[in-house]
Amino acid sequence: MNRKTICIVLLLIACALPAAAAPVVRLTNDSTFDAYPFWSPDGARIAFVSSDRVHAGIRVMERDGQNPVPVTNDRSWNLFTEFDPWSPDGKKLLFLSDDGGGLDLWTMNPDGTGRVRLTEGGRIVPSPGLSGYGADWSADGKRIVYTSCLFENAAIQEGPNLSDIRTEADIWIMDADGGNKKQLTTGGDARLPLWQPQGDRIAYLADRSGNREIWIMQSDGTGKTQVTFSEGGVSGYSWSPDGARIAYGVATPPGTWPEFSLWVTNSDGTGPEQLTIGNRDKSPVWSPDGARIAFRSESRNQTLWVTDSDGSGLAPLGPDNPTYMMQQWSPDGRAIVVSDGNDLYAIHLEDPAAPASPGFEAIFATVALLLTVCLLRLRRQE
Repeated sequence: MNRKTICIVLLLIACALPAAAAPVVRLTNDSTFDAYPFWSPDGARIAFVSSDRVHAGIRVMERDGQNPVPVTNDRSWNLFTEFDPWSPDGKKLLFLSDDGGGLDLWTMNPDGTGRVRLTEGGRIVPSPGLSGYGADWSADGKRIVYTSCLFENAAIQEGPNLSDIRTEADIWIMDADGGNKKQLTTGGDARLPLWQPQGDRIAYLADRSGNREIWIMQSDGTGKTQVTFSEGGVSGYSWSPDGARIAYGVATPPGTWPEFSLWVTNSDGTGPEQLTIGNRDKSPVWSPDGARIAFRSESRNQTLWVTDSDGSGLAPLGPDNPTYMMQQWSPDGRAIVVSDGNDLYAIHLEDPAAPASPGFEAIFATVALLLTVCLLRLRRQE
C-alpha cells in the first residue's frame, strides 16, 4: 500500500468517526416542576413527581423521556419519600398521598392501578415540604420500614407556622400489604431509615447521642448500635450496594465555618475514612458496582462530582448547573438522572465496567495528525 492509498484510508476513517455523545440529555420540558426521579430496577423507566405548586402527581416515562404517563390524580398531593419507591421486582411503587387527612403511605402498580393504602393517620411527614422522613423496601420486597409521627399536631391545622410543628418521629416496620405494623424505636428522634442491601439490618439517623448520627439495628428492633461519631452531625447517607459500607456527609461543629465533608465507614462503624475536605459536599450516592460515589457540592466550581470510593479520582460530573439536584444512578451505571427543580436530565457516563480507552476526540486528533503528515509527504513527492 503506497502513501497515497494510506492517506485515503485515513481520510475515510476520520470522516467515519462518530461525534462524541452529548453528556446531558433533557428528559422533560413542560410547564410543571419535575423532581424526585427514580429508575426502575431494570433501567427501562423513570418514575418522578410533577407539580404545579398547588398539587403534585406521579408520572412514569421511558428512560429516554418518551411517553410520560400520569399515574396519580394531579388534583391532590402524591409524592415520593426521599428513597427509591420501586419495589425490588419493579412491580410496585411506594408513595405518599394526601386524601385530606394527612400524608400516608400507599402502594400501586407502575401504571397507577391496584392502589393499596398502607397507613391510616400515620402522619408519615408532619407537613409537605419538611424533609427528614422516609420509607424503604426490604431486599426481598416483603416488608417496608418507615418513619411515622404518631401524635396530634395542632400547628398543622391551625396555620403555616413551621416553627411550631413538632418533628418527633420514630421508625416502624410493616408487611408490604400494610399488615403487622411494629414500632422499632421509641425515643422520638429517629428518621430516614434505609434497609441494608441484601441484608436484614436497618440504618437510620438518631439524635440520642447529642448529634445526629447513623445507627443500625436488626429488623426486629434489637441490637441498636451507633456507627458514626462526628463532631457536627450527619446529613445524608447511603449504603454501598453490597451492604458492607456506608457513605455519609458530616457537618463541621457549631460555631465553626460551615462545611460538609464526605466520609465512608464499614457497616459496624470501624475504619471511618474522610474522602473530601474544605467544601460543602453532601448527598453521597454509590454507583451500582460500588466503585464510585457521586455527590453534590455547594462550594466547588461545579455542582455535581464523582470520586472513587477511596477518595481518589475526584472529577466534576457533567456541565455545571448550580441548581442540579442529583438523585440516582441508572442500574447499569451508565447515567445519572438529575433535576434542576423544573425539569429532569440524564447525565450520560461511560460504562464503568468497560476497559479504559481513548475518547473519540483523542482518536480523531491522532488520525488528523497522521493525515497531515501523509499530505505533506505527497506534496514533497509532487
